[in-house]
Formats: sequence, C-alpha cells, structure tokens
Amino acid sequence: MPFQYLLTNLMVDVPGAHGAIFLDPEGEFVEYVTRRSTPYELKVEGAYHGLLLRTAGRLLRGAKGGEVVEVAVAGSALKVISRRLKGGYYLVLVMEPMAPLGLARRAVERTAWALNQEIP
Repeated sequence: MPFQYLLTNLMVDVPGAHGAIFLDPEGEFVEYVTRRSTPYELKVEGAYHGLLLRTAGRLLRGAKGGEVVEVAVAGSALKVISRRLKGGYYLVLVMEPMAPLGLARRAVERTAWALNQEIP
C-alpha cells in the first residue's frame, strides 16, 4: 500500500509541515513521515488527536451536529489538522504556526480521499 508515498506528498504539498501520521482506530501508527518532529513526538501527537476526534464527535453528535470530519487546532507553537477516515482510521498533519491553513486543509482532504481508497 502506498501510505508512505501519500504522506510524503502531503508533506511536500504543505509548506511548514513538520510531520504526517496515519493511525488505526486504537491510535497506533500505521505509517508516518516526519521532517522536524521526532517519531515519538509524532506518535504521541497522533494518539492524542484520536482522543480529540472521538471527544469532539461525541459533543457534536450530542448537539445533533452530525459526525466530525475534521478538527483543526492552532496554537502558538503548532497547527494540527486531524481528519477522520473510514473504518475508524485517521490522519494527522502537524505544522508550524505560520503554515497556510486553507492550503493544508485541501491537501489533507486529498490525502484522506486517497487513503480511504486503500483502506479495506
């Protein structure tokens, strides 16, 4: 499966990307690519964003807002986009704070579509 290729292309498409990680429903990494973060940092960030997606999903469903598709968090040191995939899998992109969020969201959406084609 071309997971490494898809994550590498995501990193190339987003200026200021630090790392991208594809995770299973339990928060374990399937594949990752990192430029500035250590593998450990990226795996921890990915696991926590799985919790964030599930918590946001419960809140949104409780408010009758449907299912969470994506969560974007902008902090003073990082921006992170987390996107749900089919089967409980998810994708996380970690970026520097000045990274272009709109461009990153479109790149994550394209990558998510391609990953969903590869998930059984």
